[in-house]
Amino acid sequence: MRGRMASCAWLLLVLAGALVQAQELAAGKFLVASRKSVDPDLAKSVVLLVRYEQQGAIGLIVNRRSNVPLSEVFPALKSAQAPVYTGGPIAIGIRALLRSRSKPEPGLHVFGDVSMISNRRVMEDLMRAGTSPSTFRVYVGYVGWSTQQLKNEMALGLWRVLPGDAGVVFDPNPENVWDRLIGRVQ
Repeated sequence: MRGRMASCAWLLLVLAGALVQAQELAAGKFLVASRKSVDPDLAKSVVLLVRYEQQGAIGLIVNRRSNVPLSEVFPALKSAQAPVYTGGPIAIGIRALLRSRSKPEPGLHVFGDVSMISNRRVMEDLMRAGTSPSTFRVYVGYVGWSTQQLKNEMALGLWRVLPGDAGVVFDPNPENVWDRLIGRVQ
């Protein structure tokens, strides 16, 4: 009986912890893949949630540069040299994150001075203007979940939640971001 009560108490603690983390989920938060994550598309990833709504969540992996040349994504910008990032395994669409005091139109405020742009013309205009990679990043693809799917992954301990930080989003060495953040949460 005592062992069963201890198991129930432990389960309640795990569920309470998952509930607290699930309540923390919002646009502008980071999801840091835990060491338990073995999905090759998401292991060692840092995802910035750009949308979190009742219908689902959308995020961009901020720590994976791709080998795709910018000229392949934007053929009109043959001379542009900015890196392209792999936003996630759902290979639909091109998005960009911009760090600016004023939100671009059309754009979606994510947190602080970071906005997401999905308008191709606006992205091209920013690249033509020479916007620095320290304040502008282009992403191909995204990560998406139903709200329940993400809550289930949280309950399994696959993600840790951290507040958004523009310094992390635009880190000059994105390949080191996961190692630094996982040390904070595990």
